[in-house]
Amino acid sequence: MPTQPEQMKAQQVAASSFSLKSATREKRVEDVINESKISDIDATEADLAALKLSIPTEVQVKYASLLNMLPGMLTNVKLLETIDEWYGTRYRYGGTTKRGIDCSAFVKAVYKVAFGIDLPRTAREQFKAAAMAVSNNLKQGDLLFFNTTGGISHVGMYLGNNKFVHASSGRGVTVSDLDENYYAARYLGARRMGDNSYYATN
Repeated sequence: MPTQPEQMKAQQVAASSFSLKSATREKRVEDVINESKISDIDATEADLAALKLSIPTEVQVKYASLLNMLPGMLTNVKLLETIDEWYGTRYRYGGTTKRGIDCSAFVKAVYKVAFGIDLPRTAREQFKAAAMAVSNNLKQGDLLFFNTTGGISHVGMYLGNNKFVHASSGRGVTVSDLDENYYAARYLGARRMGDNSYYATN
């Protein structure tokens, strides 16, 4: 027969699969705690806070689905929320707003909000600014460069599981796979800003 701590752990695992809005999530967590027979266990505030944090946010669930990853693996919620504000925005060469944006302006906008880094405007300039080349072991936030119209002409941001987000001329801001024939044939490499210390989890 399971012990009381084991029952509590089982409830935590079950709770981690919920994808609900903030207020609803907290209510559901309270229900789980109340329904579990642990009233005689001294559950600290830290224990309850940890349980709430184990429940993925809607944006984690959304991008976990797009990237074929588990929500808990996507820890930088601020980055995901920033990307999501632009997701689906149509492509516009030279554009910098929600009415239309190009690849380098999109990356620049995300970096400014999510990492506090002010990147240069063009893909070529961003390539030079991110001087640290990355040959393997890509990390979330690495800049990916492509030759689509000659030289360094397209940039995106690595998210995980071989997927990257970018402003595509055909689909607008979207998530694509590096193994797609079009991108695999045009991929020039990845660059990382500094020592990668800005990849904070929020």
